[in-house]
Amino acid sequence: MKNIVSTYTARKWWYRTIRSLSWFSFRYFWFVWICFITLLILFWVLLKKPIVQNTCNIDLIENTIRIINEQLSHCCDCNNQQDAVVNPPPVNSPPVSPPNTVACNGQADDNGRNVPPPPKYFEVGNQSGTIRLCYDNGNTYPDNIIVKHNGHILRATGQVIGNNCVEIPYVYHPGDPTFVEVNVQPSSDVLTRWSYTLGCPQ
Repeated sequence: MKNIVSTYTARKWWYRTIRSLSWFSFRYFWFVWICFITLLILFWVLLKKPIVQNTCNIDLIENTIRIINEQLSHCCDCNNQQDAVVNPPPVNSPPVSPPNTVACNGQADDNGRNVPPPPKYFEVGNQSGTIRLCYDNGNTYPDNIIVKHNGHILRATGQVIGNNCVEIPYVYHPGDPTFVEVNVQPSSDVLTRWSYTLGCPQ
């Protein structure tokens, strides 16, 4: 009877396959473990969430900030118009410009070295628009140029080198100063050089 069963099962392909796999797994158990660990690592790599690199795109950040400022300015203008219809605000005269204020006349400039200069004032008028600031801080020592209006910072370049032009939204409300203030925070190195030009609102 045992011989009959053995003969019958020996003819089955599945029996021979299982027996061969069992023998291979026993004889080469280390290879089976390597395959198993490799498959686990492969699945872990494929299912792992990719890491997004944190890249800093200065131009994209500046453009996003400019768009947000324009939207906020537009929103404030709408709110001011609605309030003016219900409660007309009293007409206030704008503050008097400092004695050393320079008319922009389309473009005004300044330059210096590592000594922080006193604030410089530029008359930009009472029309909202975009002020173009172009600066050249050299290629070695970084300098920071800050543009303020009515005590609020409109734009700060940060400690940067090189040359660039940036667009600064300028929103005028009745009673606001008609001038902007420019401060420069130069590098402390005696070899630093900086210069800038400031245009009128367009």
